Amino acid sequence: MKKPNSKRRRHTGLYLVVLLVGIFVASLAIQGYALSSNCDRLQAEQAELEAKKRDLEEQKAEIQEKAEYMKTDQYIEDVAREKLGLAYKDEIIFKAADSE
Repeated sequence: MKKPNSKRRRHTGLYLVVLLVGIFVASLAIQGYALSSNCDRLQAEQAELEAKKRDLEEQKAEIQEKAEYMKTDQYIEDVAREKLGLAYKDEIIFKAADSE
């Protein structure tokens, strides 16, 4: 009579091991899926940040170019013409008539 009881114990132990392995495998699958989706999200964020970086580098180059231009005599002359309406002595300025 001890034999059926020991078989039952072996089966119970086997079921328990199978259940634990199943839980472990399911846990690994869930964690793998979560890591995969997190990786996809981070890659998208990285691409977005790289695009922003390129835009900022372009803006930086434009600002540096403008700063160099502002150090020239041509810039001073352009500002004097546009903002102050100044001209050289031998120049004639033509202005369009205001249409009212």
